[in-house]
Amino acid sequence: MLGFGALAIALGVGAFTGRIPVRPMMTFIQFKLNPTKARVQHLVQLKHSETGQVIFLIGTTHQYHFTDDAYSIWHVKAVVEGLGVDTVMVEMMPDAVDDGRFGEGPVEMPFIALQARQQGLAVRGIDANWDGGWRGRQDNMFHNVQQVLPDVKRGLIASGFMHVRQFEEQFTGIGFERVPWSDAQRQRLFERHVAETWPAGLAQALQAAIVRAQAGNMDTDPTRAADMDWFISVRRDVLRAMGETGF
Repeated sequence: MLGFGALAIALGVGAFTGRIPVRPMMTFIQFKLNPTKARVQHLVQLKHSETGQVIFLIGTTHQYHFTDDAYSIWHVKAVVEGLGVDTVMVEMMPDAVDDGRFGEGPVEMPFIALQARQQGLAVRGIDANWDGGWRGRQDNMFHNVQQVLPDVKRGLIASGFMHVRQFEEQFTGIGFERVPWSDAQRQRLFERHVAETWPAGLAQALQAAIVRAQAGNMDTDPTRAADMDWFISVRRDVLRAMGETGF
């Protein structure tokens, strides 16, 4: 059972809030009780009628992808492989991606970023700091997205599920419209067969992030990294999972 602090971090609200907001908590419960429905609801397609750009949003559950069979990391891989995008934007700081520090961000983001690179896709980081609280961070994340958009024809934004509704509202504010997409179509995408293999460089990226955390060379803002022991622990869990499958 998750402790309060770990659950707060997993939800992306930060331990500094002092409480878990009701809506994300209810969504989190939905992911636990009915993950098949929840994952579909957090896969969104948007299109700009003038530019023809298409943006997909996928809401992730962070470390739970490595333990929950009903919404596993392989379901996420199926989406990354199956959408036919040219760019994947991940919840990772832009400088981390630019500098090749792919072990940072929520623990599924290294998998997504390196899987996308293995497919020959452009990968960009769109995370932001917490200086302005939750709303300020979301606005800054969308600002980072807008810096990438001119180079994108079909793009995927992978972020914690709490960001999906916010991103959708922000995209509609700049001329995008939600594309009708049936539950059955989205389910088929999630359920595409994929090889259950790890992207090249993932273990090394996670190990390097652990070393940086242990050396105190990570972001020390408590609203971004409230518990370095937890940060290290979830990466070690993934590395153990990779070892169990022969990697």
